[in-house]
Amino acid sequence: MNPLRVVLGTPSAVYLLASSLVGRLPSAMAALAIVQLVRLQGGDYALAGTMTAVYIVAGAVGQPVLGRVVDRVGQTVVLVVAAVVSSLGFAAVAVFAADAPVLALVGAILAGLFTPPLEPSLRSLWPRIVPEGRPLKAAFSLDAGAQELIFIIGPLLTVLGISAFGATGNVLFAAALGLVGTIAFALNRVSRTAGAAETSDAPRLSPIRGARFRRLVAFTFGVGIPVGVLTISVTVFGERHGVEGFAGWALAANAFGALVGATTLALRPFRRAPQRLLAVCGLLLAAGYLPLALADLPPAVWLALAVAAGFMLPPSLAQIFESVAHVTGRGSLTEANAWVVSAMSVGVAAGTLGGGLVAGLDFAVPVMVVGGSVATALLAMLVLPSRMTTASQLPAPVGSAAV
Repeated sequence: MNPLRVVLGTPSAVYLLASSLVGRLPSAMAALAIVQLVRLQGGDYALAGTMTAVYIVAGAVGQPVLGRVVDRVGQTVVLVVAAVVSSLGFAAVAVFAADAPVLALVGAILAGLFTPPLEPSLRSLWPRIVPEGRPLKAAFSLDAGAQELIFIIGPLLTVLGISAFGATGNVLFAAALGLVGTIAFALNRVSRTAGAAETSDAPRLSPIRGARFRRLVAFTFGVGIPVGVLTISVTVFGERHGVEGFAGWALAANAFGALVGATTLALRPFRRAPQRLLAVCGLLLAAGYLPLALADLPPAVWLALAVAAGFMLPPSLAQIFESVAHVTGRGSLTEANAWVVSAMSVGVAAGTLGGGLVAGLDFAVPVMVVGGSVATALLAMLVLPSRMTTASQLPAPVGSAAV
């Protein structure tokens, strides 16, 4: 049977994926929602940027911490409590953004710090419910593609939410979506029975102590860099070619390419062990972005190249997600996946920051694109097969064939 059909036919798989996507929507809505809230309430871009940055950084810090707690006590309580606190943080942002920005910043910290660790929780469940081999590879590919959907749907929902509820109501709308999705995920039988009860005898050392895992985290950071660079490069390209709204179209084109890559891999998963493919995928990802350095191309051609650049992102992420189960102890899967989530976020932020620093140069687009690709390629050297595997280090992924 086709491996993707196996995944879709696995009990609870579609439910867990769908509910986790709804629960993760605030992360995709927050940046635009906060900026629009602050601006429409009369605040300046400095406050909007600070509040957004605080939210993102707090989320990157909170995910590994919450993931470690999940591995100790199970998913349900941690996810529900985190969702409630994060929603209250968003409510504080919505209420105090204009009149009490300090309180709003505190709210942004809480909203980010207590972002429910749905991504790592779901990825720790895939090896437990999906048969190993090609079906598990298809599951991680499907997960990576679904992540792209979130960042397409999130901004659209923000626009619709502002239109329907206003800027303040839209932030509350995002919080409500996160709360509902997280609770729905946490109440599922598979989620309720995962975690502490089945890993009580497993070692509790943090996965970040492992050398192979640290290399994997560094590589994930590198994968995020060109994604962050793209946000700035598309804006600069559009402005210099006088094409209004080009950035939105280019980012959508890149996301479409990523969806194609995810779909292709889900239908035809790689047969080799993921640790042997990490570096290859990273190098192909870096090479895919390089043509975007040609800043004098016609906008239509550049859009087509943006589609091609997105193709290797889901395959690269899928190899990372699957590798976590191979290089991490059974008792720390959620924390390990949380480190990966945070590394990707920090990589995107670093790419955005780096792109912004050189955006004023005459050759800004080539400099930032080449720089991002080189950084990704160099970090891919950390996960060469010789560094990630030995003949005796290719165990089957954690978990049983099915629940």
